[in-house]
Amino acid sequence: MADNSNRRNTGSGSRNSRGRAGSTGSQRSSGSGSSYQTSAYMRRKKRRDRERRNRFLVGTTAVLLVAILAVFAVRSVLRNHGIGDPGTSAAAVQEETTTVPSTELKTAVTINDIDITGMSRAEAKAAILAKYRWNLKAQLENPDEGEEPVILSDLLNLRLERILSEIYDSGRSPKTSYQLDAEGLDGEIGAEVAELAKKWDRKPVNGAVSGFDKETNTFSYSDSKDGRSINQEKLAADIRTAMKEADYDGTVTVSAEIVKPELSAAEAKEKYKVIGTYTTKATANADRNNNLKLACAAVDGKILQVGEEFSFNLTTGNRTEARGYKPAGAYQNGMVVQEPGGGVCQVSSTLYNAVIRAGITPTERHAHTFEPSYVTPGEDATVSYDGYAGPDMKFVNTTNSAIAIRASFYDRTVTVSIIGIPVLDEGVTISLKSSKTEEFDNGGVEYVEDQTLQPGVENVVSGGSMGSRWVTNIVTKKDGEVISDVFFHNSTYKGHSKTIARNTSGVVIPAAGSEVLTIVENTETAAEQAGDTGTEGTVQAIHIGPGETIMAPVTQAPATASPAPGPGHAITEASTTAASPAPTAAAPAPAAAEPAPTAAAPAPAHNEPGTTAGNVVTPAPSATEAAPAVSGPGAVVSETPAAAPGGGSETVAPFPGG
Repeated sequence: MADNSNRRNTGSGSRNSRGRAGSTGSQRSSGSGSSYQTSAYMRRKKRRDRERRNRFLVGTTAVLLVAILAVFAVRSVLRNHGIGDPGTSAAAVQEETTTVPSTELKTAVTINDIDITGMSRAEAKAAILAKYRWNLKAQLENPDEGEEPVILSDLLNLRLERILSEIYDSGRSPKTSYQLDAEGLDGEIGAEVAELAKKWDRKPVNGAVSGFDKETNTFSYSDSKDGRSINQEKLAADIRTAMKEADYDGTVTVSAEIVKPELSAAEAKEKYKVIGTYTTKATANADRNNNLKLACAAVDGKILQVGEEFSFNLTTGNRTEARGYKPAGAYQNGMVVQEPGGGVCQVSSTLYNAVIRAGITPTERHAHTFEPSYVTPGEDATVSYDGYAGPDMKFVNTTNSAIAIRASFYDRTVTVSIIGIPVLDEGVTISLKSSKTEEFDNGGVEYVEDQTLQPGVENVVSGGSMGSRWVTNIVTKKDGEVISDVFFHNSTYKGHSKTIARNTSGVVIPAAGSEVLTIVENTETAAEQAGDTGTEGTVQAIHIGPGETIMAPVTQAPATASPAPGPGHAITEASTTAASPAPTAAAPAPAAAEPAPTAAAPAPAHNEPGTTAGNVVTPAPSATEAAPAVSGPGAVVSETPAAAPGGGSETVAPFPGG
């Protein structure tokens, strides 16, 4: 300090005697001040460095202490929840305790009559299970044959685990005594009882229709059966009592009440009636009607139990010629083709309407490609089946009893009825109401060759039809008054192509000999055909050429004038020669005809009335006889009337869009 003072004084003297000392004294004074300032700066820097190091060491130590405390806290929480260090087995974790050493329990504790003082958790559990083994069984009071006792779920082990957790893991002082009873097990016991109820409860079975004998045309009825309902409340109480009394290896008797059915077989027979029925008219096509008859026979007498699903395709099976089905008009990819089983859609559509009127909602339905004639469009149900897939008509028996299906084909009439116990209230009826919402022309034009026509001449064979969209509602009435009218589904149908005959070959083949070419478009509906009263089996001789005669059925005695065509259709005469008179005696129509000697266009592959097949198109078939199914140049082609193509295999839109 003295040295510093002298330096300061020297510097001060230098400054005060600046004139005497001159430049040399001034330089010395300046050098001494600079040295002093440097020394003070270094001291302050070292002091700050020491303070920073101290603060760093204190902070680091604090962080480490906090981290160590956090690790211990986490380990403690994990242990309290039964989770140990990685790699520790579940059994080892279960045996650890955070409140007392794992090797002993200081407090005197008993479970039932076993003293576990000084034991670890694992030792205590082993000691208890060595004495008490769970084998509690439940046995029906009056079991049926084959109904054995059932061992209940291990409620003892569940109760023991909870007690041990309270003693070893809760962090609280344990009680001195515990009982392996049903305390806190109400939920588990309730679930056990519910499972036994599922196993042993049995609903009563009413007497119901069970079969149909087609030879005697009678139904058979099954006897009623008693139901059974176990006493769940008593069973739960008995399980609690068994555990309270430490009867873990005993048997609990399960009492059950008999539940009587509502109807005996005799009573059910009195209640069964027709709950839904529907009828449609068929055409005169013999092959198509054969298919309708077979499909009705397959469906007739079908019994559906409660909850059972009906499938038209699975019930009838694949409609093949080997099974008796005949080729008839059907839809395939939007075209009319000859297909085995053609026409069976009339049966599925009739069934569809009967099901709805019975108060049952179908689960699958598809609209036809084209508008049907035997039911109102929107109320049809097309089907197709190749043994694996195809549009189907399905429904589930949602009534409270078994139901039966009756189906018949008689006098060109398809009738399907649902037999069951009514589900609708007295006076309530259900029906369908369909209305057309739109028409559109998507049928196009189809040309057929007719070399008897002069080039440039076109004759309309079929005027075609418009496509359409329909909306269908379900209408519910009570005593004839509408109480509900709600939307059910939509249906869309294509239009039929207009068919025009023309000659584009440039060659005209004149009629050979006596010949009359008559093209008639049948405009009768299926219902009108069914109402015809013409002479059954009457035939008309149509001359094709020299020595060629084909007998075609007619509905009345032949006249000199041809029948008038429908609107938009024409009659074309190839020559003015009169037709030969019809024979007075009726003769059966032949199955086929020999080809005409003159060249002509081949017959089309489908059965569309009014289609030219060589030179001749038949008049409409009679109401009672099918026209002969023949084909080939110059042959007569017998068809289904245009108003009733007959359904069958189609490409369709899915339900409900149709």
